[in-house]
Amino acid sequence: MVEFVHHKAELNGLSYHFVTAGQGPAILLLHGFPDLWIGWRPVMEHLVAAGYSVIAPDLRGFGDSQAAPGPDQASGFDLLGDLIALLDHLGHGRVAVVGHDWGAEVGWTIVRLRPDRFGAIVSLSIPFTPRGDASLPQLLAANAPPDFYMLYFLQEGVAERELDSDPKAFLRRLFYTNWGGRPGTDVPIMRLGANGRLIDGLEEPPTSANLLTEQELDIYASSFARTGFRGALNTYRSLHRNWELLAGWADIAVDVPALYISGDRDIVLHFPGMKSMVEQMTSMLPQAAPPVILEGVGHFVQMERPGQVADLIASFLGRNHPCAGTSD
Repeated sequence: MVEFVHHKAELNGLSYHFVTAGQGPAILLLHGFPDLWIGWRPVMEHLVAAGYSVIAPDLRGFGDSQAAPGPDQASGFDLLGDLIALLDHLGHGRVAVVGHDWGAEVGWTIVRLRPDRFGAIVSLSIPFTPRGDASLPQLLAANAPPDFYMLYFLQEGVAERELDSDPKAFLRRLFYTNWGGRPGTDVPIMRLGANGRLIDGLEEPPTSANLLTEQELDIYASSFARTGFRGALNTYRSLHRNWELLAGWADIAVDVPALYISGDRDIVLHFPGMKSMVEQMTSMLPQAAPPVILEGVGHFVQMERPGQVADLIASFLGRNHPCAGTSD
């Protein structure tokens, strides 16, 4: 049985919670929205069995880690400082990164900026995207329907007021809507309902079947009931700032081993231009492996197929971990 060790430490000026397990080359696991470290737990068990040590933090603003004062302190650059401090705290020189959703976005930033510390990446859901002439919020404002969920999340004070009012109801619908196992073959749209609330644009599970069990939902709901969603939503509100800060590195290639994994029912894969971006990864990134798309799987691929995802990670890092064959 895997022993999960919980830690609290002051990292980069914030109180951080993170969980470690296992022995061997280290893998840093970065969650997305609205996730927590525990979303990685089944994958962690498989990776420990495969001979790796794993580190899973609650990122700033999530779970038991302290939130930054505002969205200007929630960029990938801020997370880079947190994660360098985390590696130093644990005595790790160089690790591999596995990120999902927002955690994958952070992963692409940190392997670009500090490949000396983050020497390989496995990205779930979010492919590598070069820095363009406009930030994602600018592109969404110009091209997305006004009721698109990301534009809603960018509205400071509005989105969290709704989500904070009933965290469990929101989370139940969000996880179900993005679950590859729900009936039908359609991909979720994630737009506001007729009355301007996101929850009414998400699907209500018709039965008890869902991506998460009721007990698992309770863990997430109690966490967000305690912290609110503001700190987590600031990750979206930092995207423009992250784009601004990345200007000085726009021409720097991501030159570490990279693997992309997604489900064919992941909403992100069906965003305009995203499939083309995935197809171009092997030509854009010198060390990119062919992407892996899992059939019948939704957005939270690591929750739906933990064993398969862990096997893909372990196989890839068995050939590409920056510290393979060492104790670090």
